[in-house]
Amino acid sequence: MSTVTSYTVSDLFQRAFRIFADRTAVTSEDGRWTYGELGERAARLAGGLQRLGLGRGDRVAVLSETRPEYVETYAALASLGITALTLNIRFRPEELAYCLSAGAPRAVITSAACAPLLTYARSRPSPVTTWACLDEPPEGYTRYQDLLDGPPAHPAEVRGEDIHNVLYTSGTTGRAKGAMISQAAAAIRGLRLAQWFGLREQDGFIGWLPLFHCGGDESLYATMLTGGTYGTLRKADAETMYRMIERDRLSWTLLLPGVITDFLDHPRRGDYDLSSLRFAIGYANMMPGVVQKLTASFGIDFYDAFGQTETSYLLAHGVSGPGEAPSLRKRPSPLLDVRLVDAEMREVPPGEPGECVVRGPSVMSGYLDDPGATSEAFRGGWLHTGDVLTRDESGQLTFVDRLKYLIKTGGENVYPAEVEQVIAQHEAVQEACVFGASDPRWGETVKAVVVLRPGATVSAAEIGAWCRDRLAGFKRPRYIEFMAASQLPRSTTGKLQRHELAKLPLGPDQQV
Repeated sequence: MSTVTSYTVSDLFQRAFRIFADRTAVTSEDGRWTYGELGERAARLAGGLQRLGLGRGDRVAVLSETRPEYVETYAALASLGITALTLNIRFRPEELAYCLSAGAPRAVITSAACAPLLTYARSRPSPVTTWACLDEPPEGYTRYQDLLDGPPAHPAEVRGEDIHNVLYTSGTTGRAKGAMISQAAAAIRGLRLAQWFGLREQDGFIGWLPLFHCGGDESLYATMLTGGTYGTLRKADAETMYRMIERDRLSWTLLLPGVITDFLDHPRRGDYDLSSLRFAIGYANMMPGVVQKLTASFGIDFYDAFGQTETSYLLAHGVSGPGEAPSLRKRPSPLLDVRLVDAEMREVPPGEPGECVVRGPSVMSGYLDDPGATSEAFRGGWLHTGDVLTRDESGQLTFVDRLKYLIKTGGENVYPAEVEQVIAQHEAVQEACVFGASDPRWGETVKAVVVLRPGATVSAAEIGAWCRDRLAGFKRPRYIEFMAASQLPRSTTGKLQRHELAKLPLGPDQQV
């Protein structure tokens, strides 16, 4: 690829540092940095990394909460063509050791809070020569600040095809896979978000979402592109979010299950000026009633998301206005070609479920050091998302379910998302998760875990009757278990971990 025509995420950062120099780039609970300050710090960090002998093609692992230093680390690594291996702070020590062994970084940057998670990895053979800590360093760690105490980096040649970062998938069915996102793909992801959501200099992102997740890093690139403000929060605490919205006039965020209800129902919400908030993004199909209440209460729009790490979280979105019931229909976003196909890669007609396959400039370059998984994902020349959707005559998409969640009961196919949507329409239900349970007669049967709204009461029999009126017999849950929202196992992005729920025992008291 010619460097004349190649555009990189490093170019995106450097442009922002120049033309928005006096604007606020990043805020935290403790303070704020301008674009000029962020650019100057990133350049000095890049110089420190060069003095360690690091350069284009090397890898540096990052394990940290969302904080300003993570942003400058992204910018510094991008400027040198160094790949960021972004580690999930919820991974277990053994998982982190595997990622470091497989990814072979030459340096690791971590926060003090996360450093204990690396103890096991540090006891094993590794190519890592520098372990740096963002805070007061534990024994054996370099002070992160020491890397900034020197001149800025020498100019480096960076290309669009260089791998900017590796985002690890959840690994619910095996080892986490590292999706490689190129410099060009990262820049395109930021451009698509900025265009789709109409972002302006006045907009600010409420960045509670981890920067090791596509929802966090893509939103960062879109913010840098438009000269907005990126608010960093180390955890998704509703009142901290309120304070930063009021102080920094932040205007958009992702509100995912596990966060959206806290944000909506916090008892001190009325104590803050939240009028700058103009839209949120999330999963309307999981909690349509909660989304409708959110948009009515705040007077905002809600974008119903469909996407994934490998393609961008902006693959297709629907939008509902204040107080509107989400339609769950989604429009494909620009610069991605989307098809719905059967097992033989034949495009399915409107109304028929098919797997979503994608190609375009924001798609990942493959899985890190895993040619088998890469070949499987790109079979037929398209990225296979593993998601089943339908398309109507106008081209709008409706999510059906993940292929791997399909329940086979007595020869019939049941998509859990369809059952979840029916249960979630009951006025007493806040959230539902449906999955397959072993059954001696039918092979699999349907089980639902249900979370009730605060103060609501309903019996399993009543939920069963509700489903009986709305679903075919083979789709109805045969087991229903009630749980508190705090008991549900979730990923860092709020998605329910069905494989963990499926381990729960079946009991006669759950039968409907």
